[in-house]
Amino acid sequence: MGSRRLAHTLTFAINLASFASLLTFVVIKTPAKRGHLPILERWAPFLCLVVASLLIMTDLTRHILLDADLFVKQLHMFNPDMSLTLAGSIGRYSSWAGNALLFASLLWFVLPARPTADRDVGYVPAL
Repeated sequence: MGSRRLAHTLTFAINLASFASLLTFVVIKTPAKRGHLPILERWAPFLCLVVASLLIMTDLTRHILLDADLFVKQLHMFNPDMSLTLAGSIGRYSSWAGNALLFASLLWFVLPARPTADRDVGYVPAL
């Protein structure tokens, strides 16, 4: 039981530190990389990364709470018949959705932002 708690705690801490670093990096780089875009489009990858981080951390938080013997009745993963409880289903699907959104958001941020009309290649302003 002790090694499981250690694994859950280390996983939680490593993920939390990784997401904090990733989000900090994206916040710092967004104005220069995407500053020419409208505000919602500029910050959308960052906002999606925040949501992805929260979704991924949901199940990890559930594990930490269970390891601390908090809310055991509400947060256990399996019913006696080995089907998923509501908390187990939320944990599973939030992890899947979070990882998919993390991947999509990172691609969205890393790939070049589309130019706006006045920065299009070959655009010549009227005199």
